[in-house]
Amino acid sequence: MIKLKFVNGNVLVYDLENWMVLRKQYRIVGNLIGTTNTVPALPTKLLPEESLLLLENGLAELCKSDSHLVDKAANVDFEQSLLEAQQVEYRQARKAQLEIFIDEIVKKRRILGDTKSKEEILKEEIDKSSTVSKENMLWPIALTHPSDKLIPVPQEALLELTNPLKTAVYKDLWKKGYFITSGEKFGVKCCKSDTPFTPVELVAFGRLGVSVKKRAVLASMLNGEINYLTINWIDA
Repeated sequence: MIKLKFVNGNVLVYDLENWMVLRKQYRIVGNLIGTTNTVPALPTKLLPEESLLLLENGLAELCKSDSHLVDKAANVDFEQSLLEAQQVEYRQARKAQLEIFIDEIVKKRRILGDTKSKEEILKEEIDKSSTVSKENMLWPIALTHPSDKLIPVPQEALLELTNPLKTAVYKDLWKKGYFITSGEKFGVKCCKSDTPFTPVELVAFGRLGVSVKKRAVLASMLNGEINYLTINWIDA
């Protein structure tokens, strides 16, 4: 069972394997909101409609941490242990690099009158070039969310973030086999079947779709069924 984490009104997926299952098996796209230096990363944020579909089909469960308060002492201990581990790791890696060139380094030191032993010179070189501090240490990217102390969240929390029409339209498109994104720039416009439109609004909507090479689609529900209207702009 995939666990969806409810955090500050957002539904997040932290686990990499769960994200792959959602995308490959269930065609749930989501939106990666994590950041790295090059590409978007986990966690991924799900639409309320995506989350409701997963819950209704028994594919996931919605939960949240029983406390969002950070244990400062535990955080400090973790940071310190991470720093110490990186210092040891980097020192060993740097030592392996220097051992390849240590004979050349010792030779140059001898020319300058340095009489220290090879081991002492190696230690000096390691000490001056293997400093890891809190300013330059590496922080891991979390691929999972702590699973302890999780409590279930009622489905009503998601219903407040959307409306029945949008949920029904998303479900209908999903059943047709589509991969559905959030449509932040361009997407399906959901409106009640009795929503009035002026001719100017319809023309503007249709021309907008043509200008970005997209189909302008209106979706509404009538007698429990989803109906779609596509506006095509035909050159005379």
